[in-house]
Amino acid sequence: MKIPIKDYIKNTREQFGTRSSKMGSYSFFLTVVVLAILVTVNIALSFLPDSYVQEDLTANQLYSISSQSKVMLSSLEEDITIYWVVASGEEDEYVEKLLHNYEDYSSRVTVEKKDPDLNPDFTNNYTDETIYNNSVIVECGDKYRYISYQDMYETSSMSYYSMYSSADEFAGESLITSAISYCTTEELPVIHILEGHGEAELTESFQEALERDNLETETLSLLNSETVPEEVSCILVNAPSTDISETERDMLLDFMERGGRVLIISGTAEEEQLPNLKSVMENYGISVLEGVVVEENTDNYVYGNPVLLMPEMNSSDITDPLMEDNYQVVVPVSKALDVSEASEDVTVTSLLESSEESFLKDEGYDIETYEQEEGDIQGPLTLAALVTKDLEDDQQMQLVWIASSMMLEEAYNSYSSDANEDFILNVLEMMCEKDDSISVRSKSLTNEYLTISTADSSMIKVATMGVIPGIYLITGIVVAVRRRKR
Repeated sequence: MKIPIKDYIKNTREQFGTRSSKMGSYSFFLTVVVLAILVTVNIALSFLPDSYVQEDLTANQLYSISSQSKVMLSSLEEDITIYWVVASGEEDEYVEKLLHNYEDYSSRVTVEKKDPDLNPDFTNNYTDETIYNNSVIVECGDKYRYISYQDMYETSSMSYYSMYSSADEFAGESLITSAISYCTTEELPVIHILEGHGEAELTESFQEALERDNLETETLSLLNSETVPEEVSCILVNAPSTDISETERDMLLDFMERGGRVLIISGTAEEEQLPNLKSVMENYGISVLEGVVVEENTDNYVYGNPVLLMPEMNSSDITDPLMEDNYQVVVPVSKALDVSEASEDVTVTSLLESSEESFLKDEGYDIETYEQEEGDIQGPLTLAALVTKDLEDDQQMQLVWIASSMMLEEAYNSYSSDANEDFILNVLEMMCEKDDSISVRSKSLTNEYLTISTADSSMIKVATMGVIPGIYLITGIVVAVRRRKR
């Protein structure tokens, strides 16, 4: 039976005129409006910089730039061009996000993609190295720096049989920020490294850290000189195995009295005591005490070894950046400095100190026990000290002695999560009056060393092996007893 059109229209009106129909229509209309608003907001947000609309929730802030980079970018007075050498479709996720962050944060920074397939000769004017996809060239005026993609990922593990290596850290931000600083700096500071006394070579890691921090190095020999050259402003004496001569000592003292800066890294000696080198410090009333500092306070040494010291840091321009970020240096096999009789015309800052429970054993490497014995010098003991002296014409002499020759070795630097390198870099930056230091760390893609004291390590063992299992056991017993009573 056919329904008349009039009746059909009437029935339809009645159905849509009900309360439930009106509510359904209202809900449908509201849903459409909300969806329209969301689509509009998403389209609008797509035009905003990523830093405003995306939150970096990674533990190491892999998708963000650090505060140090932001400070440097905020002070830019020249335009920076970053060329991203990458084939279409082969963009690295971390590099892409990082470059967007630089461009978003500063209007002075422009990122340009250069496809090596379409521009095969583009990089010839910048480098002769093999060009890898996702490499970067930072340019400002006539200065530039090429950053290879391979250098952005730091690898510490490799399978011998499969030749497979895994990247542990991403150093992209550190390298790019350093390159921008390099391109915008007219003249780089130079560290002169003393040679001729069996000094230890700087580790590859520390040399790279100096380059990233835009500190240049040159060797310096005083054996055939009458005075320290005028162009020298900062000298590094790194773990000499033989003593300097009296003439060299006098040249160093004269250099400092003219406003020179000297960093000496010299710890417990196996044979020679280096009296002439020690007399550089003694000239200012500070005694260099031979021996080995042994720590009894378990909060101040690591890995159960009382001579791997985790000292207290006192406030200074050198230590404050480390203290603010809760980093801790590790000082292995150290002698001590007595700063109690320092000359009145100098200011002495004890940078690193052992605890009151530490002591110095004068036998050095020949010690037979870590127990304190009669005659051992009681702590606290100074392990690194800064000596300054104000001179005429606003000049200032600066001398830092670090009483451990092994502090820069790769193993101990790794124990400290690179804090040892940062500590010495901070010294050199201060001596070079370098205000725009680049201390951006590589960002871990896996895990980092957690350096904790022996006492904390023992507490963690007790908690994980005793307390927590005990709580579970007692809880289980209580629950079982209650169920039986029911």
